[in-house]
Amino acid sequence: MKRSDAKSKRMQVMLENSATYSDVEFQVGPEGERFYGLKAIFARASEVFSKMFFEAGFREQHEATPRVVVRIEDIMPGPFQLLHRWVYDMDVSLSCDTIFGVLDAARKYMVEDLELTCRRWLALEARSSSGAVGLFCAAVAGQWIPWSQALRSRVESFGATALAASPKAIGHLPADAFMSLLSSEDLCVEREEEVFEAVQAWADAANDRGEDPAAAWQKIAEADVIHFHLLEPRFFTERVVLLGRLTQEQSLSVFVSRAMGDCPARQASLLARLQLILRDCSYEDATSIIDSIIDLRHEDTYPRTLAHCLVQKALADYEHCSEWVSMWTELWGALRAAGLRDECVRATVDYCQNLFEEEPSLENLVGVWICPYDTLGLVRVLCKLNDSRKLAVLPLMKVLEALVRKAEESAPQGGSTCCPAAAARELATHLEKIRSRSGHLVALQSLPSLQQRLEDLPETGS
Repeated sequence: MKRSDAKSKRMQVMLENSATYSDVEFQVGPEGERFYGLKAIFARASEVFSKMFFEAGFREQHEATPRVVVRIEDIMPGPFQLLHRWVYDMDVSLSCDTIFGVLDAARKYMVEDLELTCRRWLALEARSSSGAVGLFCAAVAGQWIPWSQALRSRVESFGATALAASPKAIGHLPADAFMSLLSSEDLCVEREEEVFEAVQAWADAANDRGEDPAAAWQKIAEADVIHFHLLEPRFFTERVVLLGRLTQEQSLSVFVSRAMGDCPARQASLLARLQLILRDCSYEDATSIIDSIIDLRHEDTYPRTLAHCLVQKALADYEHCSEWVSMWTELWGALRAAGLRDECVRATVDYCQNLFEEEPSLENLVGVWICPYDTLGLVRVLCKLNDSRKLAVLPLMKVLEALVRKAEESAPQGGSTCCPAAAARELATHLEKIRSRSGHLVALQSLPSLQQRLEDLPETGS
């Protein structure tokens, strides 16, 4: 993450010679690794450091040394080093392995601009399959439980193929976490071979985990993570039987099950099946999957689950939100005969509105109030729903007011993770077009004042 201004070179000299230009010594981690700095520079970056060093009752004291000594045992040296660089306005390079520790340090010491940067980086990284898998695996390995829970659903939506394509990341997953993920009914699986390839990648990395590869495969076989009877016969013979992945007795059992027709399908939730239909579909081919979606209409929770999947797909492809909403309209029309049209429309509209009305927790690393692409995408969805007369103007005005308020609140801190001002301006433009056609609408009376508040925002508010 780049940070550059007129002071960067001077600050770099200060950082590189921090032992000389210092009046505070941080002893970080279990081993007490030393970092040196100036109290004033740290106080500038954080109210916590400011109170620690300069306010009565909070001031750290150490009479035997010319430097104040601060011991920090609950943060590791790596993340603190990046926080140290950030405080000195230096470049910070984030990665899946460091992000959670840096975010934790930024929160603890209330370095708000660094926390903002970390949360946005996480949200953007988690939009790709490799990024989501890498973050999930790092969170599990580091026992960052809230973050691993938040990211697991994103990994499940990308499916077993994403796991197989990320061997370096999944190779370090503990066996119980890996098998739990592969056993989840919410995991998107099109073919059982995808699960096999993911297991192969995990087992191949057994030596890196200090395990025996053969023992790793035995764990998999005993846990029934792979439904071997669902593998294509030739694939099963060449990749399993001939390579001795199973015992003779286990292999024979699979052949007998297949011969007897005793091959039950992998259990998959409605969420997983809908996400699988949508996963690899482009907006150009969106209407081609309508029949497949309608085939699942008899499932419990269909309207609500369908709404979740449709909106999430549109947000992931935010540049083509209008095309996806056009597909929704056609889908809803096809659901009319089943008596589900109105319920599905209402569920989708409610889902969109709730995304704006609900404030995410600090541990929520993805979503409308966190990711700028999701925020912008949802505004475009709402505008298109309004164009198709599925959403009235008043809810749009409420969304605009929420965006403007969020932009005003975040402006003093230099911005927000979700870029609310940018989304607000696009929504205001849409509403202005409506006002030019129907200026008498009571719901639009507050639009000029909201537009003025937008104009008054500094550039950093976007």
